[in-house]
Amino acid sequence: MKKMKIIIVYIVAVTIFIGTLYAQTPKWVSTEAQNRIAVLEAFTGMYCQDCHDGHRIANEILNAYPNQFIIINNHCGPYSFPPKVGVVGSTFKTDVGDTIYEQAGVEEFPAGSINRSATPWAISRDKWQNAAEDIMNQKSIVNVYVKPEINSVTRELSVEVEYYYTDDSPVSENYLTVMLLQNNRLGYQALDAQTGSVYNQNEITEIRLYNHMHILRMVLSDGGAWGDVITNTKKGSYECRKYTTTLPSMINHINLDITNLEVVAFISESKSNIYTGHKAVVEIPKEFITDLAIEDLTEYHNTFKFEPIRPKFKVTNNSDLPVTKFVLSYILFNPMHNMLEDVIPDFTYNGILNKGESFIYEFPELTKDDLKVGSTYSIDGYFHSIYNNDVKLIELNTENSTSTSIKMALFDNAFSEIQMGFEKENKASINGDDNVPNHAIFDFTFNPNFKVLKDYYSNVYYGAKNSAAAILFYLHSSWNVADKPGYIMFGEVDCHNNPKKTLSYYYAYSDGAQNGTVPKIVIEISKDWGITWQTVSELTCEETGQPENINDIYVPKSEEYKYVRVDLSNYVQENFIIRIGGVPGTNGNALWIDEITLTNIEEESIKEDIKLALYPNPATNILNINDNNLLGAEYEIYDMSGKLIIKDINNSNIINIENLCSGTYSLKIKDGIFNFIKK
Repeated sequence: MKKMKIIIVYIVAVTIFIGTLYAQTPKWVSTEAQNRIAVLEAFTGMYCQDCHDGHRIANEILNAYPNQFIIINNHCGPYSFPPKVGVVGSTFKTDVGDTIYEQAGVEEFPAGSINRSATPWAISRDKWQNAAEDIMNQKSIVNVYVKPEINSVTRELSVEVEYYYTDDSPVSENYLTVMLLQNNRLGYQALDAQTGSVYNQNEITEIRLYNHMHILRMVLSDGGAWGDVITNTKKGSYECRKYTTTLPSMINHINLDITNLEVVAFISESKSNIYTGHKAVVEIPKEFITDLAIEDLTEYHNTFKFEPIRPKFKVTNNSDLPVTKFVLSYILFNPMHNMLEDVIPDFTYNGILNKGESFIYEFPELTKDDLKVGSTYSIDGYFHSIYNNDVKLIELNTENSTSTSIKMALFDNAFSEIQMGFEKENKASINGDDNVPNHAIFDFTFNPNFKVLKDYYSNVYYGAKNSAAAILFYLHSSWNVADKPGYIMFGEVDCHNNPKKTLSYYYAYSDGAQNGTVPKIVIEISKDWGITWQTVSELTCEETGQPENINDIYVPKSEEYKYVRVDLSNYVQENFIIRIGGVPGTNGNALWIDEITLTNIEEESIKEDIKLALYPNPATNILNINDNNLLGAEYEIYDMSGKLIIKDINNSNIINIENLCSGTYSLKIKDGIFNFIKK
């Protein structure tokens, strides 16, 4: 499929008409003294792991004071770029935003300035509300009003700003700044490093994208970051200024959608001390508004095996205006890896679609060759370029203008063997900054609160074998995950050549003094691609350690992990898919799983290892170890379900097994794993 790179060059023209061109009688702005409006300039970034908590706090203040509080989310500084060197990504970063950030004295993210009234301006998020309420209880010496209008065809934005001084300013020059903000822009947002989630849950969509609000996209005032000079700052002074700007279609590789814009104007004493402000939504003229709705009619398969499908959509006109043309498209997207697979060629509708009428279109068949990365994918249907004859229409009701269907698909013959830690470079990413193998799916159907945890910014090692990352399951009752499994699922296991398979893994667990029921780890296989599942192993976890601080997540030391091996040879009469799941109990701290390995059982090499290390085999009451290097080492004995049966110290190279039931067991000592049979 050919791709075309389109380079759009845009020109922004700004013109200012000073108040002498307008009537001296205010049209909108009040001439009575008003309380100050609190203006929050939040210093944030989509790659900041705590900034969504700042968004939450700002939204709570806005909900409490909807007419007295303005939010400007300034994506700036180090967290406005991807954290990995050499990665190029879209960004909400602006040059003027960085200029303000550099002046603000930001020491940590998120931070925010309330009317640039503190020294330095930037204060921590826990201080925002008190600072804002203090501002809102003061009288302003000036009132400001902003009124935007847009031509939806030419994208020309006209903004009129009125201001009126109800008292003298203490300085002879003030500054007027006009900013363009964007709302409802879906994109990436880094998750919290410890919780793997966001505090601002209302802004997470079903495909795990984040709804960004109040984003600073442009400064419209001619003076850039610090605004335009006001030279008459005495009581009774009035002025109206007009800014005319042709909006670009894209800024820093991110679309500028004219249906979700707002304009903010504020007046400051100098660079600091914002007196007050005003904001207004950019309204689209009614004669250009339409309401098309899309519905996904695609017939999806009910198993995890990917089979060809034909994307099919129905578009309905819910507006009064007839629609004579629109373009229907869909995007093939991998939300688990935050990766765009491809944009499918458009279909252009030409005809007459009156109010209440629908049109159905079926795209060409989609095969597994169209998916460059396997596992989870979504089909996102949408339309654009809507016309009534020669008039281009604007879709305002965005709630029904896209259709997203998420599916999980495992390809056949995905692998025959795996050895999977979670820190290696040959892994694809989940949620933008976590590493998982290309052939693995994280199934969040039942439990969304587990993730791969890796610390890119310090030398913290979370995994077994001193590895950097591992899978973390949150267990605390506040997560509401009791008895809800989270699965790591793999493609089809090929058992034709060698049916003797074994699966092993490491785990660590802490209740953390929460007194909850113990979590379990289950191994399940399915021979019908996920319609039914058969339990192979169910392990009740043993506590392996405690968090250093009872209020923190338990981070196990590498040596605290326990090893588990599960024999699959009795379950492989034919090929199957396999999943390993962590099942939280009623409460607890954390469960970790790492180093999942699926391999063949080589009978001859196992016999050789047993001959060298253990005798007799089979054994009745006593098992001998003929390796003095293992004296004093801790050993563990597991049954074939992976359950720990004995744990002790090898003091004499003689292990008493007379209380074991007849069967096959594994002895784990140091780095060695040896099978033996108890008669």
